[in-house]
Amino acid sequence: MAGKILRTGKRASGLIGDAELLRLKQEEIAEVALDLFLKDGFHGTSTREIARRAGVSVGGVFTYFKSKEEILLHIITREQERAETQLVDALRRQIEEATQSGAEAETVFVAVFAAFMHAIDDLRRFILLAYQETKSLDQAARHALTDRERRLQHILSQAIDYGVAQRRFAPGNIELKAHSIVVLAHAWAVRRWAFVGVMDSIEDYIRFLEPQVLAMLKSGGATAAVQPRSHDRRENGRAVG
Repeated sequence: MAGKILRTGKRASGLIGDAELLRLKQEEIAEVALDLFLKDGFHGTSTREIARRAGVSVGGVFTYFKSKEEILLHIITREQERAETQLVDALRRQIEEATQSGAEAETVFVAVFAAFMHAIDDLRRFILLAYQETKSLDQAARHALTDRERRLQHILSQAIDYGVAQRRFAPGNIELKAHSIVVLAHAWAVRRWAFVGVMDSIEDYIRFLEPQVLAMLKSGGATAAVQPRSHDRRENGRAVG
């Protein structure tokens, strides 16, 4: 089937007639490339090796992608887009329903946090690749990925905001707290060696993190570490710190 496509001389610019066949072949090549990028690194992986593993010619790879960089961008953005369209919408609805029903802040946040962590577990190979190889993308692509990650992070911020409104969580530096939670979540993907023999599943990690994260949100966490620049670091007539 691949040979029949290659004989047409048509490229991925939209000239290939069967859009579904194009998509399936792109995904096949992307899956092969993902394994190689994780194993040998982006720069250590040749287009020739991707082609060999995918069972096409080098020219065949460029039938479906303009460059090796485009393959990398396709892999990373595909899963981020999937998470944004599925996870973000679901969690946003969950927060809206909680707001309408007046559900307890801790219950809402724990549910949102667990769903987020399960998404991280599902995406861990792609998160690892993003950490390793985002530097290989151009600036515009990096900015697009960062913006999408901020939108995902903002869902955690909304769940924290809900707790602040209910006076269950401390106010201040909400985005920074949400970012800290994202970093802890990403550790499951990028520092897997640390969990070997300690935690066997994402459920174990969720149970480990949950009380610590809630304690940070209730105590203020990062808030206490950030001092307003307009102050002279004195409180009630005495030096602070």
